Amino acid sequence: MLDVSPIIQAFFSSQLLLSLLITLAAIPLLKLPAQKFGLVDHPGGRKQHKSVASLVGGPAIIFASTVSIAIWGLPSGYEGMAIATIGLFFIGLIDDRLDISAKLRLVVQTSLVTVALWMDNIWISDFVLTESFTVQLGLFTYPLTIVAVLGIMNAINMLDGLDGLSSGVVLITLGFLISTSVLSGAEHISLISLILFGAVLGFWAYNYRFTWRTKASVFMGDSGTIILGFMLPYLAIKLSIVAPLAAPKSLLLWFFAIPIWDICAVIIKRMKDGKSPMLAGRDHIHHVLLNSGLSVRQTLHIIYLFCVTATSFGIVVKYFGLAHMEIYTVFVLFMIFYLGRVGSLTRITQAKIYDFLVHGERRGHTEE
Repeated sequence: MLDVSPIIQAFFSSQLLLSLLITLAAIPLLKLPAQKFGLVDHPGGRKQHKSVASLVGGPAIIFASTVSIAIWGLPSGYEGMAIATIGLFFIGLIDDRLDISAKLRLVVQTSLVTVALWMDNIWISDFVLTESFTVQLGLFTYPLTIVAVLGIMNAINMLDGLDGLSSGVVLITLGFLISTSVLSGAEHISLISLILFGAVLGFWAYNYRFTWRTKASVFMGDSGTIILGFMLPYLAIKLSIVAPLAAPKSLLLWFFAIPIWDICAVIIKRMKDGKSPMLAGRDHIHHVLLNSGLSVRQTLHIIYLFCVTATSFGIVVKYFGLAHMEIYTVFVLFMIFYLGRVGSLTRITQAKIYDFLVHGERRGHTEE
C-alpha cells in the first residue's frame, strides 16, 4: 500500500511555512510602494475589476522564494533556473509598469528560457512510446523544449483573468509535482516546489474571493505569472529526467492539461478568425464559462475541478499500466473533445459577450 505520510509531512515542512509567512507579511507592506511607482492595474476595456489594484503578487512571491532559497541553499544544477527567474521577473515588472510590446517580450522570454535550459542541461530529448520503442528527437530536442516551456509559460499567464484563477491552477499543479517528487526521492525538486507552493499560497490568500470578500485585494501581475509559468515546466522536465519511472513525460503532460488545452483552443479560434494569437482577448475558458451565465466563483471552482480531474486521470491511467503511447493518445482525444465543447459554448455565447462594466460580475445570479 502506498505510504502518503511523507507527502503529508512535506506540506507541513518549514520550507513551505516560511515562504508562506513571508508572502503574507510582504504583500501589505508592498502595496504603498507599488502604488507610488505605478505598479497598479487600472479598470477598463476587457478587465472586470472596477477599482485600481496593486500588482504586488509577483514581487511578494519572488521575495519570499529568494529569502527561503537563500536560507536552505540553491541546489547545484539550478543556476540557470535562478538567473532566468530573476530576468523574467524584471521583464514582467517592466511590462506591468510600461506595457511593452508582445514581440519584444517574447524575444526576451525566449532568450532567458534558452539560457536556463542550456546552463542546467534540461532538455526533452526523447519520447518513450512503448517499452521497446523510443523516439529520439535529435536536433529537435532544443527547439521543442524551448517552445514547450514558452507555451506553458504564456498559457499560465493567459489564465490570469479571474481572481484566484492562475494562482489556484499553479497551486494544484505544484501539489501534484510535490507529491510525485517526494515519493520519487527527488529532494531538490521537492525543496524548490515546496518553497514556491508556500509563496503562491500566501498570494492566493489575498487574491481568492472568500465568502467575506467580494473582490481580490491585490493582483499578481505579469511579474508573477511569467516566473510561475516558467518554473512549473522547468521543474516538471527536471523531474522527468531525475525520476523517469515515477514521472514520465506522458504523466506530466496531464499536469498541464487545462493550460495546454486552453491555449490550443485560443490559438485555433484566433487563426480561424484571422487574428493574431499573441493579442489579448476574451476567448479563454474562463471567459467562455462566464459568458455562458456562470458566476465568477462558479467558473473558478469548475476550472479547479477540471485541473484536479485531468491530473488525477493521468495518474490513474499510469497506475493501470497503460503504455506511454496509449496515454498520449488518450490525452489527444480528450483535448479534441475539450476543443469541441469549448468551441460549441463559444458559438452559443458569441453574440452576447458579457460586459462586466455594465452588468457587474454576475449575470442574474443571487448567490455565488
